[in-house]
Amino acid sequence: MNLSLTPCPNVFVAGAAHIDRRARSDVPFVAGASNPGHLVDLPGGAAFNAAVALHGLGCKVAFHGARGGDADGQRVARALSEEGFDDVSVTWLDRRTPNYTAVLDDRGELVAGIADMALYDRLVPRIFTRVHVRKALARSDAVLVDANLPPAALAALAAAAGQRPIVAIGVSPAKVTRLTAILPALTAVFLSRAEAASLVEATPMTSPLLLAELLAEIGVSRAVITDGPRDVAIIEGDTVLFQQPPVVVARDVTGAGDTLAAVALVGLWARRPWLDCVRRGVAASSLRVATETFPPPGMARLIDECVAGMPAPRSQERIF
Repeated sequence: MNLSLTPCPNVFVAGAAHIDRRARSDVPFVAGASNPGHLVDLPGGAAFNAAVALHGLGCKVAFHGARGGDADGQRVARALSEEGFDDVSVTWLDRRTPNYTAVLDDRGELVAGIADMALYDRLVPRIFTRVHVRKALARSDAVLVDANLPPAALAALAAAAGQRPIVAIGVSPAKVTRLTAILPALTAVFLSRAEAASLVEATPMTSPLLLAELLAEIGVSRAVITDGPRDVAIIEGDTVLFQQPPVVVARDVTGAGDTLAAVALVGLWARRPWLDCVRRGVAASSLRVATETFPPPGMARLIDECVAGMPAPRSQERIF
């Protein structure tokens, strides 16, 4: 079934929407030294990035986040409006909007990042009981959250999702453990290798196969573990497959995993096989990192074309 012919759900997205400041080196990066480069700042955040991808597929998005009454908050509000999202976020006029600063090497790979996200911790469960938020949730066909939300808010949204698909983005090794209590309720969870290791209290060098086994032990039914340009681990129950992503010239890796999660969620809602959902998500993430303007026109068609050229996933012998 062609993704471009698949209807798109209404999705309630909750989590980070803030200003991303990204400094990229123009030369091979040297740690501890001054590197010539350039700085850009754009609206971003895990949930926002995912919502943009959903919009690129034609989905209707209700967005819930937190922002301050400063200039950054106004920029975020304008970005949500320009995307056509139903913005049900909370604004604290006397607070500063969260922000993220990333340092990228000359290949667009992350060297270091600092996240100033304390305001999201103010999103307590009662905020999601406001009438217009409850109406937005009731209209949704699926839910996407990120681990910038506090645990109690995540639990409240997982309960509100009921039988609808709900997926979560791990965000960072420091915050991914916030998902622990809702793991059995999640339709799927999307993690980097470092986030998966943190979630199961393993070392970052733990093999993806062992990480998959440990994730199953703590209640994860479906998961994706990404590892930069290396193979993506696709987990469903006891099955672990590895998908080689398309080889692309990365302009910026920011938002790749968020895009993967969004596109896979659309497939889950359409009751597509999990492997197919993830392969399309992987294709979309490659477009994200390689495309100067995202989402590109004809995004669904480009995903179809990319999937058609991807190698088949492979299994790997267990080594434990």
